[in-house]
Amino acid sequence: MASTQQQLPEGLSSDSQNTVTVGNGTLKSKPNVSKNHKTSKQKTPVEPAIPTIAVFYAFLLVNTLAAAFVPIQDCDEVFNYWEPTHYLNRGSGLQTWEYSPEYTIRSWLYIVIHAIVGKLGTLFSSRTTAEFYFIRLALGAICAACESRLFSVICKTFNARVGIIFGIVMATSPGMFHASVAYLPSSFSMYMTMLGMAAFMDWRGGLKTGMGIMWFGIGAILGWPFSGALIIPLLAEDFALSLMTGDISEIVYRYLDGVIRSLLVL
Repeated sequence: MASTQQQLPEGLSSDSQNTVTVGNGTLKSKPNVSKNHKTSKQKTPVEPAIPTIAVFYAFLLVNTLAAAFVPIQDCDEVFNYWEPTHYLNRGSGLQTWEYSPEYTIRSWLYIVIHAIVGKLGTLFSSRTTAEFYFIRLALGAICAACESRLFSVICKTFNARVGIIFGIVMATSPGMFHASVAYLPSSFSMYMTMLGMAAFMDWRGGLKTGMGIMWFGIGAILGWPFSGALIIPLLAEDFALSLMTGDISEIVYRYLDGVIRSLLVL
């Protein structure tokens, strides 16, 4: 097919594909615009963002429904925690052998904290059910706060979309629906694990190893001891980073800081 050459006005001549020569000898560039080229600026995709307070209210709504409708599925929750709490607040309750003075393998500290929360519920009603639901609502609110904290750190560390997916999974998980308001040390350790993971992931302003150790330590000492094993991979990563940077003294300081924080809180 024969090609056609564009005719330039008189006094102009084409020296190259992108330049033209004007009569006085000066060069001017010729715009190279293709047929499919769009001159309008394309908008950069914006990551979806949801305020953390809105996510907290969403988690709180789900946990409130759990506090109102989820049945108690574990006999350990009834006899090792609800019954001793009823004993402290009402003067009567069944006792398991773990709390017997003969064995005393369980601490009353975890129960005393919840018994105080239950007593606050009597400010609204003197009925026993008021204490029951007030404790459950308090557990749900604490869990929602921990979930929101982890959501916020995930959004800032990775991106908002990953955080939104995390929020959807947590809010629709049947396991979280039951565990969020369970009066069990394992649920308390779950709260502390979320805070500990958030501390290890949040590098803004420096590493927060001490704070992460503190949260995991509180969860292991006051809640479920075996949950302390969850910190091992995080400490291994932190230690490996310190070896690569040659900052061994700093990691020793961070470890001691976390242990001291755990002991001071308890």
